[in-house]
Amino acid sequence: MPAAAKVTAFRRPCADPVFLFDARRPLVPASAEMIDQVITHADVAVRQSGGRLKLRISPEMIEALQAQGKLGAEAHRLADLTVIWDEAEGQVLTVRDDARLRDAAARWADWDALFDEESFRPLNAAA
Repeated sequence: MPAAAKVTAFRRPCADPVFLFDARRPLVPASAEMIDQVITHADVAVRQSGGRLKLRISPEMIEALQAQGKLGAEAHRLADLTVIWDEAEGQVLTVRDDARLRDAAARWADWDALFDEESFRPLNAAA
């Protein structure tokens, strides 16, 4: 038996992969019902090339629909979804879920506030 066949590769212990800003996937993934609600109630529609639309629901629209009783109490999650709709085919092409980014932005808001312009003002008037 050749000597190379007897060599055992040792795996280095490694920690869990580091996620961007420690962002994790949302606890509840987007369901077909949530995607349908975004398509039905979208108030932000951006026309794209190839006959596609980017559909979103603004938080203000969600609050208005909740006041009318058209959406449930957990509908705030719909503001995280972006649906790319193909008008020619009449089908959903892509669904993007930004819940991870919203949660990460909320966690880092205090850190980012340290670097705003007001923090760089001199402490005394003479400086």
